[in-house]
Amino acid sequence: MKWLLICAGLLFTLMGCGGAVVEPGHRGILFDPKAGGLRPEVLRPGYYPISSCFMRWVCPRIDEFDISYTTHKEDIIATSSEGLVMETHIAIIFRPIESELFLLDTEVGPNYYEEVLGPEFRSASRGVLARHSYGDLQKLNEKVEDEIEADVRRRIKDKHVEISSVTIEQVKYAPEISQAVQNKLIGEQEAARQRALIEADAARKKAEIQLQSEQERLRADASVQQKKNERIVAEHQSAIDKLKAESESAVRVTRAKGIAEETRLLAKADAEKNHALSPLQVQMHAYDALGKLGGSGTTIYLGDWSHAPRFLFPQMGWQGATYPPQN
Repeated sequence: MKWLLICAGLLFTLMGCGGAVVEPGHRGILFDPKAGGLRPEVLRPGYYPISSCFMRWVCPRIDEFDISYTTHKEDIIATSSEGLVMETHIAIIFRPIESELFLLDTEVGPNYYEEVLGPEFRSASRGVLARHSYGDLQKLNEKVEDEIEADVRRRIKDKHVEISSVTIEQVKYAPEISQAVQNKLIGEQEAARQRALIEADAARKKAEIQLQSEQERLRADASVQQKKNERIVAEHQSAIDKLKAESESAVRVTRAKGIAEETRLLAKADAEKNHALSPLQVQMHAYDALGKLGGSGTTIYLGDWSHAPRFLFPQMGWQGATYPPQN
């Protein structure tokens, strides 16, 4: 009975009653010699039954491809542009193109990295590194990576593989090169620090000069404004002094005019006083005039002669004289 069961299981296996599973993140291409060989349909993740391979030399199979991004790392030994040997650790990230899996399986096969991509990647890396110096790998790391990536893309064109990126993960230098590079970097850092100090000092001095210039300008503006204010005040004071002087002059002129007028009136009054005649003098002048009217030797008497003043008749004596005299 035991042997019967064993024989039945062996027969079931030989009859090919089984299948294959395509894992998530993978795709498959079916190869079935009985159905015409490699099928162009791309199988998505899942279980696929495979026909019996009983009494057949070649059994059907599914060639499975990982279509997620895969990383391969290579240790690349190259010679720099200075002729110095350097060891680098470079990684490439890639994946097959899903729509071209049939062509990839037909033209290259599932081991496409070992067959095509890997050799081209290593050769492109050595070629690009040979064009650069040690210093470039420190200062132009990204540029070197882009050059390697572009060269690999060019080399594997139409090979049905997609390149995502290339990264330089590590560079190993010889001890003397490492020391020289370190000294150079230290020197560059010190030079950069000195430049920064010089620039900072120059900026400080420039700021001080600008501040001093601004202060001088403000002082000059203040001085000009002060002089302007002083000029305005002087002009106002001059106008006030002028008005005051004119007022005082007018007062002096008015006062002088008053004094002059007063003097003139006083002088006139004095003159009139000096020229005025007393009543006696007026009477004497009147009698002289009357005497002249009568001619020479004529005596005119008006009124009572006894009341006539004796000085009117000087030719006649006062004693024994007859008044009026007889003609």
